[in-house]
Amino acid sequence: MMGLNKERITYNYRKTARFLLYGILAVFSIAVLTCIFNIVLLISAAVVYENTDSQYIYGGRVMEALTFTQNGYTLDREVEEEFAYKDQWAMLLDEDGRVIWSIRKPEELEDEYSGPEIARMSKWYLKGYPVQMRVWDDRIMIVGMQRDTMWKYNIEFSIPWMEFVKQTILAFFFINFTWIVVLAFIFTKRFARNRERARIEWIAGISHDIRTPLSVVMGYADTLEHSAGLSEEARQQAAVIRHQSVVMKELIADLNLTSQLEYSMQALRKENVRPAEIVRSVAVSFLNDSASGQLEIDMQIQPDAEQMCVKADRQLFVRVFRNLINNSIKHSGKSEAVKIRITMWREKQKCHIRLEDNGVGYSEEVLRRLRSRKKDAAGENIRGLEIVKKIILAHGGKIRFGNGEESGGYCLITFRKI
Repeated sequence: MMGLNKERITYNYRKTARFLLYGILAVFSIAVLTCIFNIVLLISAAVVYENTDSQYIYGGRVMEALTFTQNGYTLDREVEEEFAYKDQWAMLLDEDGRVIWSIRKPEELEDEYSGPEIARMSKWYLKGYPVQMRVWDDRIMIVGMQRDTMWKYNIEFSIPWMEFVKQTILAFFFINFTWIVVLAFIFTKRFARNRERARIEWIAGISHDIRTPLSVVMGYADTLEHSAGLSEEARQQAAVIRHQSVVMKELIADLNLTSQLEYSMQALRKENVRPAEIVRSVAVSFLNDSASGQLEIDMQIQPDAEQMCVKADRQLFVRVFRNLINNSIKHSGKSEAVKIRITMWREKQKCHIRLEDNGVGYSEEVLRRLRSRKKDAAGENIRGLEIVKKIILAHGGKIRFGNGEESGGYCLITFRKI
């Protein structure tokens, strides 16, 4: 048993480690993909901007390339060619707003501008032409582009708005991080679910493959057990083989049922059933199969609970009470007769069933495992009780295990009546 516990702990540790490792890899992968996507988007935007942006020829550069001579202003040849290549124009205003020099200036533009006109063009456009201004002490250099080539608008924001933008940017990064973690969790959970589904299907396949040869073994063992031509010792050995084959078949069925109930893959064939009838029939079958004086079952069913019905799978309900009674018999821990009391009563719209015995009760470890919500908490020695718990929960009921005040253990089941 210690070896089984160590193997289970090792398996749980490895399973948790794989889950965490996959989660970390998922977070890292999604983060890398998100970063790559954002980088590609930014690079694409930068490439488009570079290919479509026609930058101004800055006024300071024009002033540096402009030389005043006796015949007026002369522009450097290289800068003049650049104006032609970029299809831009420029003009120089004096302190009175008169144009004293220009290059490629559109014909519809005036040769003199007032103060308000200069103020308007500094913020917006000059008759639809986007312009950029550079002011010296007594002169103003205006560099313009053609219409519909540049969007130009002065934007002003209040300090509270800018503070809000800062917080929004931080929130944006936080949302991105949360989104990455959520996606990683979803993918990790789906990965784990697919692994568990594959495990269930594998168990179901193995169970199906074992069932046929196991039936053959049981058939031959039964034939040998009742063969008159064999010695008594050989017939006893055949009986042992048959009995162990039955045990193996039940274990395989329990394993398959546990896996299906654990992940809600067991189709419940619900119908109107009377718990009192099922409990009685199961108790009678155990009493008929047991030797005289080895088992006592005391049934106490209140009259108002006698005809009460619940929606349940009859076969699984039978399995519940067979497992509970069988557990009390197998783990009684006493040489005297096993005494089981089954009490059933109705309380408002609920049906309560309590099964208690006179055994040694449940150990703290068993109770801890039965009360745990972990899917793999139950061990091999309480597989029957694990199935009971899963069947009750699958039917929407409640179940509680515990020990009596004096001795023995109990199981309390609660259902809602129809």
